Amino acid sequence: MIIQPLFLTNIVQDMDNRIDHALVNVAGELAKYPIFRSEIQEKKLTVYIYIPDNEAIGKQILGASLMSKDGNTLANKPLNAIKGDKGFLIAFEFSVEVKVKTNGV
Repeated sequence: MIIQPLFLTNIVQDMDNRIDHALVNVAGELAKYPIFRSEIQEKKLTVYIYIPDNEAIGKQILGASLMSKDGNTLANKPLNAIKGDKGFLIAFEFSVEVKVKTNGV
C-alpha cells in the first residue's frame, strides 16, 4: 500500500481546522488569544500565537494551550519567559508521519 501525499496534506489541514484559539498562562492567569497564523508545508503544521506589544509587559509567560472550538485542549506547551515591551510569538510545530503495516496480503 502506498500513501499518497494528498492524504497527508488532508490530515494536516484537518488538524489546522480543529484549532480555534489559544489559552496562554500569563503569571498564573489564563488569557484567550486568537490564532495569529498557521502555516502548512507538506506534512508539517506550524501554529503561531502572538501576544501584542502592549499586553502582559513584565509578566511571566508560563505556557500555552491550543484549544478546539468546543473548549477541548488539543496541545500544551510549557514556557518560562518574561515578556518585555515587544510582541511575543509562540509557535507550535507538528509533523505528521503515517506508517503502513501490511500483513503479507
